[in-house]
Amino acid sequence: MSIWKGFSTYCMSSVLSSLIRLRPRPTNLLRLLWCLLLVWYEIGTFYHHVSQCTWPDSRLDSLDVPEASNVTEPTHVLLVADPQILDQRSYPGRDPALMWLTQRIVDMNMRRSWRATQTLHPDVVVFLGDMMDGGRFAMSDPEYESYYNRFKDIFFMKKDIPVFYIPGNHDIGLGNSGAFSSNAYDRYQKHFGPLNQNVEIANHSFVMVNAPGLVDEDNDRAMKGVSYARWAAAMPGGPIEFVYSTDAGHSETPTILLTHIPLARPEGSDCGPLREKWTIHQGVGFGYQNTLSDEASEFVLQALKPSAIFSGDDHDYCGYWHTLPGSNGRTVKEVSVKSFSMAMGVKVPGFQLLSLFPASYSGKESFQDIPCFLPNQNRIYLSIYVPLVFFSLLSLLVSNFHRVKALDNSQTYWNSSGTDAMESWAEGRAYLDAGAWRATTPTSIDEQVPLRKVSEAPNEDEDDEAYSLPVPGSSARRAFARSRTCSKSWSFILWGRRRHMTLDSSCLSSVLSPFFYQDGRNPMDYRRSRAGFFRGVFRDVFDVAWPALVLFVLLAWWTFL
Repeated sequence: MSIWKGFSTYCMSSVLSSLIRLRPRPTNLLRLLWCLLLVWYEIGTFYHHVSQCTWPDSRLDSLDVPEASNVTEPTHVLLVADPQILDQRSYPGRDPALMWLTQRIVDMNMRRSWRATQTLHPDVVVFLGDMMDGGRFAMSDPEYESYYNRFKDIFFMKKDIPVFYIPGNHDIGLGNSGAFSSNAYDRYQKHFGPLNQNVEIANHSFVMVNAPGLVDEDNDRAMKGVSYARWAAAMPGGPIEFVYSTDAGHSETPTILLTHIPLARPEGSDCGPLREKWTIHQGVGFGYQNTLSDEASEFVLQALKPSAIFSGDDHDYCGYWHTLPGSNGRTVKEVSVKSFSMAMGVKVPGFQLLSLFPASYSGKESFQDIPCFLPNQNRIYLSIYVPLVFFSLLSLLVSNFHRVKALDNSQTYWNSSGTDAMESWAEGRAYLDAGAWRATTPTSIDEQVPLRKVSEAPNEDEDDEAYSLPVPGSSARRAFARSRTCSKSWSFILWGRRRHMTLDSSCLSSVLSPFFYQDGRNPMDYRRSRAGFFRGVFRDVFDVAWPALVLFVLLAWWTFL
């Protein structure tokens, strides 16, 4: 036990002394800088951004809530739009290896965002469509299952909370195309639930509409010139019949409309200051339609008379006020929620927080919502990592330039003195092995003190200078003097006899340093300091890069756990 105690004390003292003597070399500083930035920008910044978001509960105290309701806290609903999990079809023509890397980076980003989002502890989660980017395409059942499992693995929730989904055009398709799966609707319902549904959450009616199906039905209806009432009677189970039969407009509970595709609005309508791009443009293309038609939008607003509307599809935030038909100018706000993914053409991903209050007492609104923004991952890569790479390379180039210049000056000094550094070190090492330095203790570091061999008796006729330190300068004598004071000794009992152990390897660097450099640098850096310019740069780059790469891999591995 005494041996282990002594050895551990020796190790701790050696480590502490090494840290104290550590010089701030550029490689050490850069390694530390890279590791700190990686931990922050790969993990910390996600939690920091989410910590800036709070549920909009501030109006709860202002509501006139009856005492009999026994309601003390609002219900928190998390709205997520357009994660669009990528697959090999997402970027046609892209190299498969690059596509694989893109998928992993985007998946890793959403995993970290989702983990940070769970710290908000929502009561209900609603996905506003486009859960999977290629869910509408024809594929085998095992491939779809693997695709679906990726989505569920990314958006994993530890506790059992209600989750609702509405279909997007990337989930079930929009329009006619041979590339779309003929059983996309059935496949969606099997994995995500009903296409249309009316769910009550905290005394609020959430009407979730199959917007892509509504677009297709509305186009067929318009081509045949049939009214919405007649179409609903002739096509039961469709989105038009669902909207027409939902008696939300006459319900006493507030109605919140959820649709993947935004409602129509005049061209060039302002989306507010939180939008990155200009506005939502009306347009139609392969498998998409930017907004519902004017007629379909008016039909939905008149039938449901919603108190709030939340949509997705556009990927960017947009706030727009619609006028309800036949309501004497009453308006309702539609919020197009930001995409949760970094790969959907927006710089800053995000989501929406919705707080539901007990009911609409005293004519006051019973809900509030607020957007929440996630880190700009592309900015981190392009504005943080890339400049830091160039800064690190420049720092190492400059450092090695000065090192080589100082090496040339040092070589000139040794040549002018007529003494080679390595020869001096060899002589000093031989002197150490002879044990002459243990015979006497110098009274002064810089004082020339005779040193005698331990094995020989003093001789007055002997030339004391023969036993002087064979290295010029007082720095070598200073090192030998330090070596005696910094050695460690312990006594312990072993097999009934007292043993004595002396360890002084921790002082080896301080003893040998003067034989290499006058400034006392660690001899372990000798080979590094003697390397050429390009070899030194390459070695420093490797020393800085490998800890950062290992840390990045470890953080990625932790993310995918």
